[in-house]
Amino acid sequence: MLITGVTGLLGKYLVGSADPNIQIHGVSRGSWPKALDVSCFMHLIQEPTTSALIDLLAEVRPDALIVAAAEGSVDAVEGRAADHQRLNVELPSHLAAFCASRGISFVHISSNAVFGGSDIPYADASPFTPVNDYGRLKAAAEDAVRAANPQALIARPILMYGWPFFGGRINPVVHWVTEIRQGRVVRVVDDVITEPLAAWDCADAIWHGLDRGLIGGFNISGGEPVTLYDFALLTCEAFGLDAGAVERIPSASLAGLAPRPRNTRFDLVRLRDEFGIEPTPVRDGLFRMAANENQSA
Repeated sequence: MLITGVTGLLGKYLVGSADPNIQIHGVSRGSWPKALDVSCFMHLIQEPTTSALIDLLAEVRPDALIVAAAEGSVDAVEGRAADHQRLNVELPSHLAAFCASRGISFVHISSNAVFGGSDIPYADASPFTPVNDYGRLKAAAEDAVRAANPQALIARPILMYGWPFFGGRINPVVHWVTEIRQGRVVRVVDDVITEPLAAWDCADAIWHGLDRGLIGGFNISGGEPVTLYDFALLTCEAFGLDAGAVERIPSASLAGLAPRPRNTRFDLVRLRDEFGIEPTPVRDGLFRMAANENQSA
């Protein structure tokens, strides 16, 4: 098994929930947490080009490749899609083609950003309607991966939370907890509906999909629609923080950010019926995070 983006949030939970009999190789562009030296064979590739990764695939000869590395900042991509085309679209499509030619199972991590927001929950086969450049790149990547490798498994996670590796990119829950503990007020929009996803559920779904030989795109979320503001209040409850430190604001008050879907919900038919995953309710997931805070190391 080879995982790109192994130092990220999803990578951490993929490694942590893997069958102990699976030999995992991870790719990093720089330094990595010492914990990965225990659980993975780590490979340094400072510039993740197609040729460098294909050389590594030929050397490692994994049974499966999970591509979780990409530019994940919606705001960093907005207005600069061409700068991220190679990493977010071309690289996964080339790797998908190579894996198809070698019989290597291929998993691509997409995003809910391929959808633009709807009052009706999105099905796994709903047409793409992205509203920002990040979503447009993710939609293009899905199309390219599917064309290059019809047997690819494509996961579309929504807003993920969990404990990252120490020094890793934080998610909203970690941000809110850190800021409020330091006595600062957090401003959170109350007009964006999402379905926060526990990162461990996403990891479990990917392992289940590989075990069952599943292919195609699937939506994955926590299955419970909440506004971001309510998500922040639940975070305060789970971590014993002052909810008065959460300031309710409208999206219109945040200037200079890329547009976001206002309402993203999934019907989760494939997740439940084919993957056998029942997502963790948001409140339960946050209390689990609070009880396992030492996992952020």
